[in-house]
Amino acid sequence: MKDTDIFIHLFKTLHSYYFYDVNKNAIVKINESIYESLDKGENRYEDANIKKLKERGFLDEIEKPVEILHPLTDKIDSYLQNNLSLLILQITQNCNLRCKYCIYSGSYTNRVHTNKRMSFETVQKAVDFYYEHSKNTEIASISFYGGEPLLEFQLIKDTVNYCRKKFNGKQLNFNMTTNATLFTPEIMDFLAKNKINLTISLDGPQKIHDQGRVFADNKKGTFKKIIKNLEEFQHRYPDYVDTISFNAVFDEGNNFKDSSDFFSFEFFKKATVTFTTVSNRDSKEARDIQEEFTIHYKYELFKMFLHCLKRLEKEDVSKLMFVHMNRLKNSVHEHLRKPFLFEGKTHPSGPCVPGMNRLFVTVDGEFFPCERVSEKNTVFNIGNLEKGFEKEKVKELLNIGRYTKKQCSLCWAMGYCDSCMADMGDGDKLIANKRLERCASIRYTTDELMKEYCVLRENGYNFES
Repeated sequence: MKDTDIFIHLFKTLHSYYFYDVNKNAIVKINESIYESLDKGENRYEDANIKKLKERGFLDEIEKPVEILHPLTDKIDSYLQNNLSLLILQITQNCNLRCKYCIYSGSYTNRVHTNKRMSFETVQKAVDFYYEHSKNTEIASISFYGGEPLLEFQLIKDTVNYCRKKFNGKQLNFNMTTNATLFTPEIMDFLAKNKINLTISLDGPQKIHDQGRVFADNKKGTFKKIIKNLEEFQHRYPDYVDTISFNAVFDEGNNFKDSSDFFSFEFFKKATVTFTTVSNRDSKEARDIQEEFTIHYKYELFKMFLHCLKRLEKEDVSKLMFVHMNRLKNSVHEHLRKPFLFEGKTHPSGPCVPGMNRLFVTVDGEFFPCERVSEKNTVFNIGNLEKGFEKEKVKELLNIGRYTKKQCSLCWAMGYCDSCMADMGDGDKLIANKRLERCASIRYTTDELMKEYCVLRENGYNFES
């Protein structure tokens, strides 16, 4: 497609033609003639159909770049004062595993595992801070984070008891991600009794899981221990175990199908299973993606689409693919309903509100926007329990699009960008070029999502169902 001065993106499926109008945040189906005219950028104003589209407010030209400013910038004080959503407590920096792809393994530009733990005094201060700054939040949510959080089981019990008293009369949810190797009858009883929203890290069948997830003391794989614990847990609390979620980290050098098939077993029938791939963010070494991994992934995705169109039964589809359908619905269908420009101002959609969505409190009481940023980069440190938020730093991280405002203001995929601050860290700075390195990939992914969305709708799929 050739560049034009109209703020649109042209794309086509096997049978249809479309443009995405950035100013209107709308996908419009067109005929081949209009598509070719727009693609060539020639005589577009002489076409009667194009004139009708312009009369309806589509195909506006870019008279000047829009101003890159996050619409919530002026509301930061209020949001941080009353609307904190999730508190994440780093109760320990230690772990009984040494997963080879862990961001704290030494293979990434980040801290490494240490014996540091959060004191109960710090827990109390963090919970009190969250309590005072979440008045408008209907459900209080607190997550336990490590390392491996169950290394500090007594601290977790004390924290839960303290929170129950502090938030008396308000719905309170607790979350935890664990490697599931430390389960004891006492721990199982506690987790089930308190209805902890539990996510277990499990990467697939033993051969794949044990490649990366090994014990710290003997480097042996952890698969057998986890399965044994899960079987005992299911025997004791079958209803609770049905609520447990699983998260897998896939090495793209492995076979996607092997792990996908593993999670189709009866044990995982009711479980929510999500997956990510081994992170390249801040990695000291680049990772290769095997063609076989991509082929099997796309085949499973194709089967998911056939199921959506009632041409394949649910049990014949990898449950890992349902996450992709949620992404299509949230990232395209729901997103098309939202306004994009606010009085000539907008911002790429990547950043959340730092500190509000996921306030991450370290063992030392330092504040970070979430658990995914590097704790070694001081630009991500947005305050602490003693002084509260550094609001100017929060505003800077909220407005990372200003680092690349020229490129962002002219980018058709700006409203669907998922580049966040964590992608930009370098030492103690935010680097614009690190953000720009992902642009081509983001535009490609957005184009693919829009095509998938339109193909499903062309074939009768209802995203409202």
